Amino acid sequence: MTIEFPYKIQSRTLNKERHSRYHYPIVPAIIEIPEINVSSAPFTENFLIDSGASISILHQRNKRFFESATPFDTTNIVFGNSEVKLDVYKIRLKIEGTEIGISVALAKNMKINYSLLGYFQGIEAFDIFVMNNKKRVFKLVKT
Repeated sequence: MTIEFPYKIQSRTLNKERHSRYHYPIVPAIIEIPEINVSSAPFTENFLIDSGASISILHQRNKRFFESATPFDTTNIVFGNSEVKLDVYKIRLKIEGTEIGISVALAKNMKINYSLLGYFQGIEAFDIFVMNNKKRVFKLVKT
């Protein structure tokens, strides 16, 4: 199974010149919290694929889904120069019909517009992650 998406263009850049527009691999996913039977469907959350993040981080705009959920752990996350302690939950993501179970930290004050799909149980749920910069597409492959 292969999931393929085009890169999205980062719209917030200091210089709007053609050479300063960054392209990021962003995957839309439905969030499900099995513990309390809550789903964001039919709406999706956009996840920036961040191979440098050890855990996935969910943007604070999704906090209403977690009002009745119980975190199973906490983790310290470094945002810029500050370190914050975040609650960690078990969720499922549906990406084009493929479900993956991940652990996700719920952010309290992310400055970017996206959630992050990190490595632990996120990107590593797929066998291959390919970024084709010439075609501006990326693929997630599960064999």
